[in-house]
Amino acid sequence: MSPFKPITFFILLSPFLFGSQQLVVVISTDINATSAMMTRYEKDSDVYRAVSASVPVVLGRSGLGWDQGYEPLKREGDGRSPAGIFDISATFGEAPNANSALTYWYADDKLICIDDVNDTRYNTMGRLDPANPPKSFEQMRRNDMVYRNGAVIDYNSKRISGRGSCIFFHLNHPNKRPTAGCTAMDEQPLLELIHWLDPNKKPKLLQIPKSACEEYQKEFVGIMCE
Repeated sequence: MSPFKPITFFILLSPFLFGSQQLVVVISTDINATSAMMTRYEKDSDVYRAVSASVPVVLGRSGLGWDQGYEPLKREGDGRSPAGIFDISATFGEAPNANSALTYWYADDKLICIDDVNDTRYNTMGRLDPANPPKSFEQMRRNDMVYRNGAVIDYNSKRISGRGSCIFFHLNHPNKRPTAGCTAMDEQPLLELIHWLDPNKKPKLLQIPKSACEEYQKEFVGIMCE
């Protein structure tokens, strides 16, 4: 049986749906799986239609953790990628020029994302201020180059301390090992995703275990659960 109660489900979903015409759907086999399949959809009238083939992606080392409403909830450092519905708000990369039509962050040596749960700037991206550095942050220009191109998943947009930070789409590690909580993939599908994103279509990510898919199909008519 589905673990979802329809009334609660629709209350959780309703604020996110208005106006979104681009939907990235990531579905894992279960809540603890470290891999999933990703498909891109666009809304046509009232139906979402696939505009890409499904491609494999890599999730966090502990699987998925819910944004709200259900256990396990995602928390800072838990190794879970967020489950739920999220805006895709920006892209980033090591090239000085933008890689998509979304807001673009140039990942130079000073670009960071703050993961210090006690910092008022928690879960924000910006340039490192040497006069006021956070105690803990993620460098966005990395030696392993998995952030050579990427997109920002707007998880924990209210910046609730301890609920998780700095969640992205990014490149796979060479051995395709699980992430610390992001969603990773090979370079070609990542670039196709980034180039496709259109701010006028309010792109969103729906990232869920397969057991939840039937309930979400009631709102996102047309998405496939397989």
